[in-house]
Amino acid sequence: MSKKELAQVKIFRFDPETDKEPRYETYQTPYREYTVLDVLRHILEHQDPTLSFRFGCAGTGYQRCGSCAVLVNGRPALSCKKLAEEGMTIEPHPKFEVIKDLAIDFDRARDRVSKRAAAVEITIDVDKCDSCRDCVIICPVGVYEMRKEGGRARPVPADIESCCGSTCRQCAVFCKNGAITVTDRG
Repeated sequence: MSKKELAQVKIFRFDPETDKEPRYETYQTPYREYTVLDVLRHILEHQDPTLSFRFGCAGTGYQRCGSCAVLVNGRPALSCKKLAEEGMTIEPHPKFEVIKDLAIDFDRARDRVSKRAAAVEITIDVDKCDSCRDCVIICPVGVYEMRKEGGRARPVPADIESCCGSTCRQCAVFCKNGAITVTDRG
């Protein structure tokens, strides 16, 4: 494989049990026709067996997982669906505590998360929504919450900055009434 076919990938590294501060390590890896998860697995298997990250679907794209949520170049994404590109920086999803490297604890949200511009727009058609709560339950990163509006509890995107956008869309896919639309912004 020639150097042109390799991408430089910068990956967040941090083990709270042994490291005082996070750091980034850079790897040269194939990326064409790879997902971000493929890149991470390649690094783990061929370059650095200490790299930690989560995945559940093994890259098959099974819709109901979400454990591979990361930031790619500052935008939330599911690594199993996001296509790899040259010059990526891969970091843990910022909403949750880091277990090690890119592996996060979905049961422990961080106390303070810096707000950033939402990478998506979420629209809920209130005429189609029957308040079933499926979007609240299915969202791997907890974007939605239920709020009383007009005497009914309705889902509301309360943490849109955490949404993994078009790489996820589990809320829209599993909404039986087609009430949810997730659109990436630029």
